[in-house]
Amino acid sequence: MNHGAYLSDLLFRVALTALAVILSVAIEHALETLHVSTPYLIFLPVITGACALSGFGMGLCAIFFSALGLWYFFIPPDGFDLPKSADFGHLCVFIAVACFGCWIIDGLRRTNDELSRDNVVLGCKVSMLLNRKKTH
Repeated sequence: MNHGAYLSDLLFRVALTALAVILSVAIEHALETLHVSTPYLIFLPVITGACALSGFGMGLCAIFFSALGLWYFFIPPDGFDLPKSADFGHLCVFIAVACFGCWIIDGLRRTNDELSRDNVVLGCKVSMLLNRKKTH
């Protein structure tokens, strides 16, 4: 296994996830100028997309970046100061819901991969049986 290629692929995926979270922050700031405030919802597509495309670990990475973005930009007081208990509770619920969503998506990915492998094995068996039928 080429560890250099694996590491560069991992770093690329992490950077792409971070970029998507930064884009979500920018979109949320634009929405707030229109008096639409949905800071928690805007990050969910990034989290689910990262998990669906790159697995559970990248979903957790997206959750981490999203939580940092929420804490820094949208939870008063601004910056990494300690939030009020209600805001901290909202952030914890967001993290829990996002983790649950990633767990569900990862389970679906794993099941789909298993079914794909079983489908290939079944196709090989059917092909072998059809070839036997033709020779007899």
